[in-house]
Amino acid sequence: MNWKKLASVVMSCALAGAVLVGCGGQQGNNQDGKNAVKIGLLTRQNLSVDRLNEMAKEKSSNENIVYSYYDNLSAMQMALDTGKIDIMSAHKNVAKYLTDRNSNLEMKEMDKHPKDDFCFGVRKGEDALKADLDKVIADMKADGTLDKLAKEYIADLKKDQEPPAVTLPFQPGEVPLRIAVTGDLPPFDLVKADGNAAGFNTAILAEIGKRLKRSIEVVQVASAGRAAALTSKKVDVVFWTAVPVKADNPDLVGLKGFLLPRDADIPEGMLLSNPYFTDEVVDILKKK
Repeated sequence: MNWKKLASVVMSCALAGAVLVGCGGQQGNNQDGKNAVKIGLLTRQNLSVDRLNEMAKEKSSNENIVYSYYDNLSAMQMALDTGKIDIMSAHKNVAKYLTDRNSNLEMKEMDKHPKDDFCFGVRKGEDALKADLDKVIADMKADGTLDKLAKEYIADLKKDQEPPAVTLPFQPGEVPLRIAVTGDLPPFDLVKADGNAAGFNTAILAEIGKRLKRSIEVVQVASAGRAAALTSKKVDVVFWTAVPVKADNPDLVGLKGFLLPRDADIPEGMLLSNPYFTDEVVDILKKK
């Protein structure tokens, strides 16, 4: 497949919620032939791959695209390596992490630079918790802490360096704030083989715990299980959920792409915080 064809298939920011679940690639039912452009996504939180493919048929001007979901970055990268997909869609900082460590991959920015906001989710009715978390995030933005952590854990991360582990705060006798993370999205968050949580999101959680004077307990969950973990009260917060930046802004639509509603992937019963980070959506391709 040549670059010209691939360039004609860039997606909107809403199509790259880089989240995890499942047990391998899961394709939709609109695979119409050999010439389909196959795009891999990490499994979304609330939007099935079949529904996504239906919406692509309804809304996209591209003649033949097939989206597939994958459990994690490794599974999706293997699909790209073996030709099961033509494009991996990811956030730019994740793409940089992968391409820095694999010379066979390259990153291609989309036509209109679509972006996602990163938010956290709490249960509906937990307004006080949401207000506390929103205030801490606002304070961290205002005093420069978020920028400092982004620089330390993302921008300054060297090619041969893994996201550093983060010590989470512990308050004796306190009920911990249980935070769901997927743990497989470096450099944002990563649960290492030894069980230690690492990366940018984890550093934010540690800072939130210090400021709220709460213990933080990280609970690793599959992406499709995040909503269930929240509603069943296994966790108190889902960290993170990605939503399109200003979904009604036509300047954010990729060439011949289409845009999902901002709340298309938000489960019933979940409230989203104000965003704490924004990242661009890009394509990852295998070098020719």
